[in-house]
Amino acid sequence: MKYLDIHTHAFPDELAPRAIAGIEKFTGDIKPLTNGTVKDLARVMDEGGVNVSVIASIATKPAQFEPILRWSEEIMSERIVPFASIHPACDRFEEKVANVVRSGIRGLKIHPFYQGLAADDPKWFPLYDAAQSASLPILFHAGFDVAFGKQDLAHPYRFRIIRKNFPKLKFVMAHMGGWLAYEDFLADMRGEDVMIDTSCSAGICPVETAKKILSRVGAENILFGTDCPWGGARKHIRFVEDFCPDEKSRELIFHHNAERLLGVTVPEI
Repeated sequence: MKYLDIHTHAFPDELAPRAIAGIEKFTGDIKPLTNGTVKDLARVMDEGGVNVSVIASIATKPAQFEPILRWSEEIMSERIVPFASIHPACDRFEEKVANVVRSGIRGLKIHPFYQGLAADDPKWFPLYDAAQSASLPILFHAGFDVAFGKQDLAHPYRFRIIRKNFPKLKFVMAHMGGWLAYEDFLADMRGEDVMIDTSCSAGICPVETAKKILSRVGAENILFGTDCPWGGARKHIRFVEDFCPDEKSRELIFHHNAERLLGVTVPEI
């Protein structure tokens, strides 16, 4: 079986120690599996049998768009697919999306909590419009966040509003549609065309709930993800095997769906 992990994180070498230490303050018993560098992510990928990983960067300031884009171009390889990120306070969204597409970067990452704006705030809409026009996928943090309590900036109901306004936008709701908001996802996104990933869900999202989500969205709309360094491949592979017993469906989840979304082919390792 091949594995394309749609949801991981890594940082430039000089920033990695500070980034990991900052996030670790909030994660409690969830300890990082890497030191935050691309090199260490590659080590964990090899140990877990992961062929390809998407690295999802987050621009927490408008000025970070260019550095993230340049770094993404530097680390891009057959096994590393970096996503760019655009802050909602940026201007010229259409131009920035065009730059992302020209660079060969295959998607964007949006994290409403770390970027300080609810997912359905109209200030995002020019970016969503530009991404929709460019067929550029967006990976969203969805649900609650361990560092932000019960704030609902990325609650599933907000993605229903996004889908209504941008019916052709390609987007993935991370964490089984909403971290610690799984039943809300089932209710709020009923009847909507949506993709989700499995990241940071093993041992957190109940298997029976995951089975209901599978029945709701279909295996063709679920993408394998770990949230490494905060989730491991082997644990998430077992999670998928537990809620999805059909081998052909698991193949869709583990790599085919992401290959289709990103326009890549997963290499052998």
